[in-house]
Amino acid sequence: MLFKKRELKLLFPFYLYYLIIGISGMILPFLVIYFRDLSFSFFQISVLFTAFSVSMFLFEIPTGAFADVFSRKYSVVLGFLISGICILLMGIFSSFWIFFLLFIILGFGMTLISGAEEAWVIDNLNYYRRKDLHKEFFIKSQSIAYFAGIFSPLVGALIVKSFSIKPLWFVWGFGILFGGLMLFIFGKEKYKPKDVKISQLFNKTVRNSKNGLKYSYNHKIIFYLVLASIFLAMMIMDGDYWQPFLKNLGMPVYALGIVFSIVSAVSMIIPLTARYLDKYKIQNVFIVLIGIRILLLSSVLFLYPNLFILGAGIFIFSSGLMSLRHPLIEPYFQKHLPKKVRATITSVKSMGVQMGMGLSALLFGFLADIIGVQKIIPLTGVFGLVAMYYFYKIRD
Repeated sequence: MLFKKRELKLLFPFYLYYLIIGISGMILPFLVIYFRDLSFSFFQISVLFTAFSVSMFLFEIPTGAFADVFSRKYSVVLGFLISGICILLMGIFSSFWIFFLLFIILGFGMTLISGAEEAWVIDNLNYYRRKDLHKEFFIKSQSIAYFAGIFSPLVGALIVKSFSIKPLWFVWGFGILFGGLMLFIFGKEKYKPKDVKISQLFNKTVRNSKNGLKYSYNHKIIFYLVLASIFLAMMIMDGDYWQPFLKNLGMPVYALGIVFSIVSAVSMIIPLTARYLDKYKIQNVFIVLIGIRILLLSSVLFLYPNLFILGAGIFIFSSGLMSLRHPLIEPYFQKHLPKKVRATITSVKSMGVQMGMGLSALLFGFLADIIGVQKIIPLTGVFGLVAMYYFYKIRD
């Protein structure tokens, strides 16, 4: 059977929102191209992404602790509301500085979701004594999002070819708002924090933040896994440069939708192999995966104009390999976390990842304007080597 007993009853609202978000994110394959059409330099684009990452870095732990001591559900729903409104406004304005402000607010909205959403699901499953569904959730939620992503870029490509990229902002924004509404209506929360006053809420938030940081540092598996996740996220920043690179090789802009549709199809299938990789140590699996990806990215240096089909193949396969990141790392990570600070520690990891992505975005954006995107893509493999080192340090 595709779903286990009572799996849909317990996880349907979350699977539904992954489907909605996956369908509505039509603009993602065209995002960098859109900013380039607004005459933004690669460095300016990287500043926007960095503003988003720094915002998440600053707010990750406080919002994660807030979810731990108040409500995971309402934290997530509020995050969807803020994020959806920000994205709708992005479809209206074209000023760099307005985008800069909106990316900061979007980062704050996303911190209300990250950590809290995963903690919400895990605690619900633990309440019903269904720990066997932990890995199922991480595998299937990602596969559902990628399944939606098969069709989303194709529809996006049709809209871009017939009209322009701009309408896709509104599709994405309303999709996020609708996904949040579905969670608000159908999502149940079994995690019940104790009633506290505002002053107690603040003090407990600060205390939870300190405890989460301390636990993350002292627990060596968590510590090395967080560091490995940070550098792995920095490695996959090459994704921001494939859009202009494939365009430079001669690929029509609307065809990017087809490529990203294939990426989603491959990324939907590959995570299903995660359950068969359980017999191997997670650190060994990722050392091999990262090594293969570094070799693939290095081959980009030998491509020249009109070889966009070969370039698309490299992009599809290298992206597909990284689709194993979420279903393999997250269950392993979550099983080492205590309940009371689960969302906080998850936010610690997310915070580190966002800061790493922000710094690498600035570096690569600056270099892309100087040496070009073709040399930037393989250069991201340097961070992959560091990630391999920290995966090697994990001992369990």
